[in-house]
Amino acid sequence: MRSVWLMYHDVDCGRPARDAPPSATAYHVSHDVFLAHLDEVSASGLEVVTASEGLALSSGDSIVLTFDDGWLGAFETAVPLLLERGLRGTFYVTRDFVGRKGFCSEATLADAAHAGMEIGVHGTTHRMLSGCSRVELLRELRSCKEYLESVVLTKVTAASVPGGDWTRTIAECAREAGLTSLSTSRPGVNGARTSPFRLRRIPIRAATSSSDVARYCRFDARRELARWLALEAPRRVLGMQRYTHVRRRLLGDRRSDESLFDP
Repeated sequence: MRSVWLMYHDVDCGRPARDAPPSATAYHVSHDVFLAHLDEVSASGLEVVTASEGLALSSGDSIVLTFDDGWLGAFETAVPLLLERGLRGTFYVTRDFVGRKGFCSEATLADAAHAGMEIGVHGTTHRMLSGCSRVELLRELRSCKEYLESVVLTKVTAASVPGGDWTRTIAECAREAGLTSLSTSRPGVNGARTSPFRLRRIPIRAATSSSDVARYCRFDARRELARWLALEAPRRVLGMQRYTHVRRRLLGDRRSDESLFDP
């Protein structure tokens, strides 16, 4: 049993988010690119499931389409395209982003859930969780979970970590907060032995091609894993908060609200 999870952020219709910095837009794809990606997913013959459904499978290969942060385009553009093909995805939402410019509203969230999309936790404030105390960690996860459940009127059990900032303590707190899965940003393929609290996902960037997606559907993410491993050393040395700050500056970000758009 193998499962490949793709990590999207925003999907635009030729109108990229104007205020989003390069560290965010590097992970945004256009309507046409997303459509081409879906063509490859359909051609692969893999079963397309939500995060929770994927973890419940006992056999067979699958693919999970996930979307982080709660960007408006992921709901207004991606959801209709998924529904046209009879597909569903998992949307990890940051509580404090809901209602902000460029992000989904409560009504949008409720509509997506009603249409069959899975809604998951992506933190309350989108801060790097490794810098939080245990009390703060539980608050970040529980507050988001409770809020989303009040909006979509169904149980929310899946989560992903902002910035891919995973630690064993974060995983323990996710379990304690009543969540049943936690997705990371480490590329790779999930199997029967993969911990549900350290799930691998392949980040989709603006430059990700259809041939890349076809390769992922063949469970080949070696290039992406090599890149991730090469960046692991500076992440460990600097720590996630400092590493993220340096990365934004190198990409030309000049926002004062540094927690807002980091993918």
